Amino acid sequence: MMELKAIRLFVILAEELHFGRAAKRAGVTQSVLSVQIKRLEDVLEAKLFTRSTREVQLTDVGMAFWDEALGVLRRVDQAVHAAKAMAAGSGRLIRIGITSAVEVSSLMDRIAGFRATRPDIQVLIRELGTVEQEAALGNGDIDVGILHPPLDRSGLITTSLSIDRFFAVLHPAFFDLKPRAAWSALFNQPIIFYPRRRAPRLYDQFVGFAETKGFSANIVAEAESFLAAVVMARAGLGIALLPRQVTHLHKGLKVFPLRKDCPLSLETACAIREAEASDVAIRACVTALRSEA
Repeated sequence: MMELKAIRLFVILAEELHFGRAAKRAGVTQSVLSVQIKRLEDVLEAKLFTRSTREVQLTDVGMAFWDEALGVLRRVDQAVHAAKAMAAGSGRLIRIGITSAVEVSSLMDRIAGFRATRPDIQVLIRELGTVEQEAALGNGDIDVGILHPPLDRSGLITTSLSIDRFFAVLHPAFFDLKPRAAWSALFNQPIIFYPRRRAPRLYDQFVGFAETKGFSANIVAEAESFLAAVVMARAGLGIALLPRQVTHLHKGLKVFPLRKDCPLSLETACAIREAEASDVAIRACVTALRSEA
């Protein structure tokens, strides 16, 4: 059985990549940390770290598990926060939907700022794709969506927050693509992209653009999130196409913008139901999200 404590210790070690520092930060001994990581590896039946006398590194499995572990801990913390707020009967609860791109963007700082300046309003965050958020807004499961237009559902009010160009992200040990290389050089390489069910408009736009250039989109790996695409690129599975707001995760990878005639872009917007446009708490949240737009 996988324990929450082991997952928290794994995340700390993944961030520190040093057993001594990780143990000190977690407030445990190195032997306890080692035992918990070993138990986690036994449950997963895979190594999460490679260790030598000089360094600790995440394996490819460890990188993939790190992404999922962060999501698990975030959801647990959100559930505890929401339950405490409900039990205390304090303030209004606003449920915010975010996509995987938003998770690693400056918008999270704006949400944190909103929580700090409005302690009377409780915030619960859920990670959902754009299509899922549209449905959740429609049936009242979330109050504010931070997603990527265009949207299909009527009855929503959207406010644009940012528009990002796409960049190529690759591991230089596996690929030698030059900045602003001809499209033939890119389309002849294996591409890491996103499944159509997660981002139908973005997927169709990319495939259609490749066809206008006389190529087929050589998508060899589909990532469920932008962070997963970074992990796949680091493993050398292909060249990932990522919006600018995610490229700060590129440690050890080459990153450069695509040619200017590339139509790919990622707009991020917040959406609320028209029926709740006058809700004071929701309006305050939208204002906070727009604060640096």
